[in-house]
Amino acid sequence: MRSKETKARGARPPLAHAKAARSPIQRLMSLAGALLLVLAWVSASPAAKPGLVLNLVETDTGRVALSVPIARGEAFTVWFLHSYDRAFFAEHYRALAPGRILLTHMTFKSNLNGEGFEYHDFHLRPDGVGELRNINEPRREVHFMQGSPDMANHTLILRGKRIRLVNYVAPRTLVSFRVCNAPRKNKD
Repeated sequence: MRSKETKARGARPPLAHAKAARSPIQRLMSLAGALLLVLAWVSASPAAKPGLVLNLVETDTGRVALSVPIARGEAFTVWFLHSYDRAFFAEHYRALAPGRILLTHMTFKSNLNGEGFEYHDFHLRPDGVGELRNINEPRREVHFMQGSPDMANHTLILRGKRIRLVNYVAPRTLVSFRVCNAPRKNKD
């Protein structure tokens, strides 16, 4: 109930005045919160921040023979049969960013034709598989010559899926795996 003095001045009661004073501030805070949510959503959307792809690129032509989505920090493996003893060899990598790949380690059954190792952390597992661990060598790309299915059978292993590269590139073709930004999708 309003006092006689408040009625005479035409002023609002103290509580109503406080609510009215907070209302524009509350509206402004709500609007600012909504704007922040929209900005967060837009910055996380693919159109604003492209994902990554792992491209298999023919060296001589630049043709992208295979392109698969890959997440920042995701591991992938290039698996093949060693040319001398026909045993498997696997190079394990991590996609870091466009133009940035990390060779993390290697596993193999091959005896590598009696050659020495360039890397020093060698370990022989109980199952007879050799490991060169803790390599952590940065690379811009993974470059090699595509082997035939009977001699090398180069295979990409990503998320547990095996992709035979001879299905995309002819044997004896120089190729590279490269981490690139995914192409932006047009909104036509």
